[in-house]
Amino acid sequence: MTLCINPKCPKPADALNARNRICRHCGSELILQGRYRVKRLLGVGGFAKTYEIDDRGLAKVLKVLQVAQPKAISLFRQEAAVLQRLRHPGIPRVEPGGYFTVIPRTSKIPLHCLVMQKIQGQNLEDWLQHRGNQAIDQDLALDWLLQLARILHEIHQLQYFHRDIKPSNIMLQPNGQLALIDFGSVREVSGTYLAKMGIGHKGTIIASKGYAPSEQENGHPVPQSDFFGLGRTFVHLLTGRHPLDFYDPSTQELSWRQAAPEIHPNLAEFIDYLMARLPGRRPQNTEVILQLLAQLDLSVSHLSLPALSVPALSVRNKAGNSSAIVKRSRSSFKFSAIAQQLLDGIDRVRKQFKKHFIAGGALILLGAVAFAEVKIYQYVTSNLGQKAKPASINSDRENQKQANLNRHNLNPNNSEYASGSVDSLKAPDLESDLETGARDGRAPAIPLMTHKIPSKKISLTNTLAGHSEDVRSLAISPDGKTLASGSFDGTIKVWNLPEGKLLYTLTGHSQAGEIVSSVAISPNGNSIVSSSNGYGGAIKIWNLYTGELRYDLSAQTLGVSVVAISPDGRLLASGSNDGTVWLWSLDSGDRLGTLSGHFGTVDSVAFSPDGTTLASGSQDGSIKLWSLNSGVGYNQNISARTLLSHIDKVHSVAFSPDGKTLASGSADNSVKLWDATTGKLLATLSGNGGTVYSVAISPDGNLLAGGSLAGRIKLWDLATRKPLESLSGHSRWVESIAFSPDGHTLASGSGDRTIKIWGLQ
Repeated sequence: MTLCINPKCPKPADALNARNRICRHCGSELILQGRYRVKRLLGVGGFAKTYEIDDRGLAKVLKVLQVAQPKAISLFRQEAAVLQRLRHPGIPRVEPGGYFTVIPRTSKIPLHCLVMQKIQGQNLEDWLQHRGNQAIDQDLALDWLLQLARILHEIHQLQYFHRDIKPSNIMLQPNGQLALIDFGSVREVSGTYLAKMGIGHKGTIIASKGYAPSEQENGHPVPQSDFFGLGRTFVHLLTGRHPLDFYDPSTQELSWRQAAPEIHPNLAEFIDYLMARLPGRRPQNTEVILQLLAQLDLSVSHLSLPALSVPALSVRNKAGNSSAIVKRSRSSFKFSAIAQQLLDGIDRVRKQFKKHFIAGGALILLGAVAFAEVKIYQYVTSNLGQKAKPASINSDRENQKQANLNRHNLNPNNSEYASGSVDSLKAPDLESDLETGARDGRAPAIPLMTHKIPSKKISLTNTLAGHSEDVRSLAISPDGKTLASGSFDGTIKVWNLPEGKLLYTLTGHSQAGEIVSSVAISPNGNSIVSSSNGYGGAIKIWNLYTGELRYDLSAQTLGVSVVAISPDGRLLASGSNDGTVWLWSLDSGDRLGTLSGHFGTVDSVAFSPDGTTLASGSQDGSIKLWSLNSGVGYNQNISARTLLSHIDKVHSVAFSPDGKTLASGSADNSVKLWDATTGKLLATLSGNGGTVYSVAISPDGNLLAGGSLAGRIKLWDLATRKPLESLSGHSRWVESIAFSPDGHTLASGSGDRTIKIWGLQ
């Protein structure tokens, strides 16, 4: 069948139109844009009709705006613009050119159309009804919470928020993964804060009853409004009943827990935290939610809480709750000396927070205290029965620690150095860390009990500012004098690294409406290669010295997420959103072959030092090692070894200088080390504070660095796999890290839009 989308057509579903290009009844075009044939109506709602269309054999979704009001058109265009920028398997994709208008034969008013990826599956509202409104269990709730939090993280980091989180806008795909749909109500964060400050007018009221908070119903939504909708959605899923069934008008809150008696109190507290009545009492950003979920999963799934009558994760707005939990914990367990110090620190910080609460109502600080209490509780329960360790540690441990430090020329000679014993961690360190986390909106993290590099041996030497969005990728020239940075703002900035001076800015991607997903510098130092993961998948090759564009490569249709150059400078590898890796001649720009095998976006590629192996990491959780010296052409089958151990997306891979070890960073919060020859898993390094977005190994092969969601860079001794230091400086996640060729400098790029330069002397 072929449908006519003209709203005035007398017979839009005439079966005789099945093979026609022109409607028999109104004369309108049936093949839209010369490629889309409308097959069936999927639904009608809001301002639009939704159809399934055929795009040369591929099923897609077409939304057609049914009203001509300027505000509705503006929202519709915004949906298109946002979806073109978002790249996540849980968000429907829109191609460039996916937004267009058509004018029916009998009308002068254009119809606004949007073509997007068809998300297969069923929305959660229908799914729940079809199973008799049977509530989901706790394990599934935790899984789905994490999936949706990651989707919201992608949206919020582009300075947008959704504004309509509810079960009917969440799709359950056949593979069990969730997808968020209906982006017609998204709004830019900047516009919200202008309105909040009284500079603009009241926002458009888009509110789904029972899922939208009061500030949204009043026309003033904020990013935290999404968290309210998320919490209300999980009340529905965990009880099988609409949230308003539990509404208590006297408190303006939901009394829902009795309908979900099997849910762990910690999970219930977290959901109540999400849907707190006031935005300031909810998590302040998605990073906080992701960090809390990681801790919540551990406390709910792996720890028993027999001695606690109150959940460890307390987010109520009563200043006394935190203290009560600490007191109960103290009476229930036998603490080591360090645990007592940590809890004393919590008490002091809580009192400071209470002062802030009384003076100015800084309620969100209580959430930071609650998170810290979870960390303390986990640490304490994991050390039950252990006695406090003596101040002097045994000689074997001391010798091993000193050997690790000597390996990196890190000799403690000041009072700030921590011995590595847990007894050396003092409560003031915890207090400072909690306060820092609360100020910048991140969930605070307990300081790592590891060897600490003294500040005079490793230091923050410079902060480079200028990008207006996340710094997604970094590359340092072979002579160590030039740094290139690629950003979601669509620009590439080239810096004098020793001086921290901006040399020039490349705007070729931003002028095309693209973001920069990756940058690389050729081994001879002459060229910069950049990529965009927008549809059309642009790869650009630039002259490093002049900034001139040398040529473009027509790359993967679904976008290029990462590029890497072989050590001899001859090959270019590009990873794509379609799960493939393409190989190119860097000299001629000719495409040499395609490597297929991943089932998700390829987020990272890296060549081995001898150029014979290419590693690729994917959102399907796998790593592949491709043999490039197998004696076959690049257009033939190239053998690959698949490494499986990560349980979530692989964001980054890096080879050691000798080519023997491969490091990988993942959304499962771990860094893994592999034997690059056999593919054997050598070690799993945890304690990273969330998703690990980037890994790098120093040129001497001694240091491993990992940048994470927590905004920190963790350093390990690669040989012993012992943690050495955690570098704090960024206020948001660390997306990219790069060592200079001499190993004396480490550069890091972050979601806080800055680049930090660290001296390693």
